Amino acid sequence: MRHRLLVALLALAVSAPLAAQTESNLYLPIASWATPYVEHLVRAGVLTGLDPLTRPLRRADVARAVAAVDTTKISASALSLVRLLARELEERPDSVRWRLEENIALLGASDARRWSLRPSLDSGGLYVDSAGIFPEAGLTASLELPHLALVTHPRIDNRLKYDPDYRGEKDRVISGRNDEAYVITSWRYLDVFFGIAARNWGPPEIEGLALSTSPLPFDHLMVRLGPRRLRVEALAAQLDPLPLWDAVRPVNRYLSLHRLIAIPSEHVAVSLFEAAVYSETGGIPRSWELWYLNPVNSYLVAQFTGPETTANLFAGADVSVAVGRGVRLFGQLLADDFQIDTDTTTDREPPAYAATIGASGGALRGTLSWSALYTRVSNVAYRTPAREEQYTRYGVGLARNFSDYDQATLRVTVSPRPRALVTGELTYLRQGEGDIRERFPPIPAYDDSLTFLTGVVEKTVRLAAQLAWSPVAGVNLTADVGRHFITNAGHLAGASDGRWVWRVRGEIRCRQAGALRW
Repeated sequence: MRHRLLVALLALAVSAPLAAQTESNLYLPIASWATPYVEHLVRAGVLTGLDPLTRPLRRADVARAVAAVDTTKISASALSLVRLLARELEERPDSVRWRLEENIALLGASDARRWSLRPSLDSGGLYVDSAGIFPEAGLTASLELPHLALVTHPRIDNRLKYDPDYRGEKDRVISGRNDEAYVITSWRYLDVFFGIAARNWGPPEIEGLALSTSPLPFDHLMVRLGPRRLRVEALAAQLDPLPLWDAVRPVNRYLSLHRLIAIPSEHVAVSLFEAAVYSETGGIPRSWELWYLNPVNSYLVAQFTGPETTANLFAGADVSVAVGRGVRLFGQLLADDFQIDTDTTTDREPPAYAATIGASGGALRGTLSWSALYTRVSNVAYRTPAREEQYTRYGVGLARNFSDYDQATLRVTVSPRPRALVTGELTYLRQGEGDIRERFPPIPAYDDSLTFLTGVVEKTVRLAAQLAWSPVAGVNLTADVGRHFITNAGHLAGASDGRWVWRVRGEIRCRQAGALRW
């Protein structure tokens, strides 16, 4: 009897509440082939109503924005992109549906690192010759029920064998990983997510200051509370163990993040965030701690009013404001550690902060979009004297992967023909000798200038162009080719260097979808 009742309740939960479900609970991955087209149309003002401070977007939200476009007011090239996205995001009007998507690809690259602005370097700070052609293949499988979705995306990617940021197995003939593997339950005022997905908190034009795509996607638990225009989000993950400085035994480390997002209108969006990395203190083991998991508590308040524990805490804000004529201003601010008292030597610790200011917009009825930004990260941001509290996962920054630098970037994107985008980029990067993975400066050095651009500053001018083109359904071509002009190369005064940095990728996709009848 009890078994029959359980089966009946499950069947009712699946079929009765939303028998006519049409919207997808799934994410549109940040690494999806469709993302460059979406971001161009967002900057150009063609797609509206999408969250300007959160990535990945939901497929349903993007589909809704695509369906709302007034096609009589956009150019022919923008219309081709809208139709391309509409075809990709089309869903069957079923309550329970499944989808399989297979892909094969070849990537040719001048080096094996993911990021073209920061190619692979050796221990001396010089370029590593890891050019090659890397095969890829993958399978994305999803099952969607009312309020519940399951996704997995295992793939082969032999580039990982040579990527210095990858810490998995590299001594096998075939290398790969799971870029997506998650379960998500979604309701009007609640989301519960568990699994693997890449995220970026903040404006999509730059890596977030609290969470970004710098680390490879990792397992985490995330909860959304409230409507999407006024919500609280909390994320928790277990990081890789690290030994203390001058020690051998590694200690477990934990990450907690939360933020408040307010989007009062289509013109303004603001988020306030707080982060904590905590681990063993004074030889006492630690595990998940409720005061760092409470989504509506302040981590800073909890640290000073609760148990006597330590953590690497910081807070910050993101903002996006539309100012008219298709222009959007955005900014980021992170306050990691500022010393107010000046009584002792330790009170002269250099400030730890990061900030970004930028703008984006569009023209020519969606044919052109642009963005410009300036960002700065101070020397000691994301780290403390305790090694186990550094803001990293397997040696890669959870937000920014570098400190002690600033960067100015201008990008202009045009759609010269149907289903194609071409982007021109000009970037100026100054990198000091500070590093989030290095030991914190000793107290006697506090009197020196350690705030920003320390040591010999390496300077890079990057001129680049990117291409995204989908000539026919299921075929995607991308390219990123740039020339880097470097002075003080490898932080050696007077040394100069130059290099072509490129990635060219071709992909073929095939998709099947269907519905399950109950």
